[in-house]
Amino acid sequence: MKEEKQKYQLGKVNFTQEPLLPVFSEVFQRYPWVMYGENNQMPAYLISRYNNCAIHKAVVISKREQIMGDGLVSLNNPMATINLINPKENVYDVMKKCALDLVLFGGYALNVIWSRDRKSIAEIYHLDFSRVRCGKIDEDSDEIKKYYYSPEWANIKKFPPQEYDTFNQEDGDPSQIYYYKQYSPSNSYYPQPDYSGAIAAINIDVQIKEFHSNNLMNGMLPSLWINMNNGIPGEEEQRLVTRALESQFTSVNNAGRPIISFNESKELSPEITQIATSGNDQYYSTIYDDIVRTILSAHRVSSGELYGISTAGKLGTRNEIVDHSEYFRKMVIQPYQKELLGCFDKLVSLKFQKPTSFEIKPLSIFLTGDITENPSVVDEPVVPVEAESEKMIINENIKGLKGREYQNLMRIVREYNKGKISRQQASQMLMAGYGLSEEDCGVWLGDDEEL
Repeated sequence: MKEEKQKYQLGKVNFTQEPLLPVFSEVFQRYPWVMYGENNQMPAYLISRYNNCAIHKAVVISKREQIMGDGLVSLNNPMATINLINPKENVYDVMKKCALDLVLFGGYALNVIWSRDRKSIAEIYHLDFSRVRCGKIDEDSDEIKKYYYSPEWANIKKFPPQEYDTFNQEDGDPSQIYYYKQYSPSNSYYPQPDYSGAIAAINIDVQIKEFHSNNLMNGMLPSLWINMNNGIPGEEEQRLVTRALESQFTSVNNAGRPIISFNESKELSPEITQIATSGNDQYYSTIYDDIVRTILSAHRVSSGELYGISTAGKLGTRNEIVDHSEYFRKMVIQPYQKELLGCFDKLVSLKFQKPTSFEIKPLSIFLTGDITENPSVVDEPVVPVEAESEKMIINENIKGLKGREYQNLMRIVREYNKGKISRQQASQMLMAGYGLSEEDCGVWLGDDEEL
């Protein structure tokens, strides 16, 4: 019986599909730590969305900057903002990193190292929150007593996790982890960031960019179907033809070029069929406005103008922007600040063995409304009406000070007069910050030397 000749052959194309959105979950396995997400990679996913979604990243960075404001001040321990809390960083440096973690993940972690006598803290370091995992809750105390740190949780064989005790002054290893997380219902170990409701929208925004990028990078496909009607070649010849076409006609630089075919006759020429585009790119463009609104709403941003995102058909006035800014400061920024200050007030007080409380100076854009809540004043040159003593002579360096700078100078003098800082500390701050000489410092601080 004559073998039937194969009439055609179809190539197989494997369409890869992105996995479903990761779910915030706490997974228990044989390890002593609790997995953060199904594959223990939830923080890595949040970081990838943060790095690839422009709107989301802009809002997160802006929130971090507004949380940190114009810097830290401490009225009961002014030197606490200057002195280092580890060999390279002061309180502001460490708190700024924690602020980003708090916004991005909903929590932050610190490595606290106790002194030998266990009466004070020797050093405080920031820990990348994405690299910390919680140990399982102890059944007797109903508390988490261990934490685990690894620089790469996707490869724990190469980077085995290190075990740390939870923050505890009484006992345990001197190097401990202070772990803070925002409360999330039904979550005992890991937090959910407040923008979690917009994860799907953030992911769609990233996928839209990748969709258009892939269209540009594959300019020939899928707009043409090329039929080679001169027989079915062998597998090796098929690969050679496919590679030749792809190398010549795909990529951005080759998009739109014609295909030139040389054939023995018209009957053997390739048949080229134009495929109409599906229009999916236009579909994604129409839902983009909804994506933007969803992301901003999840971050509790009442007006996109605060982040340079204009609303079609609306021209925001200055008063509206100021009102939105003030609302955002009180409803979003200040709660974040309280979550940070409560921790650092406690740890820095133990570090310097002196009650220490910090205040965050609000950004200048927020110096509106109730001035009583803002520790700073408007930057306008001022001249003191009355000197606090007959010896209070106005130095040439002092005449040009702005209001905020003069206020800080007077704060140093008051702290010295109250005995909260030594004369040497006050003099160093005045000479370094305001260019005063030792004689000038004597005028502002008085002639009496410390005993």
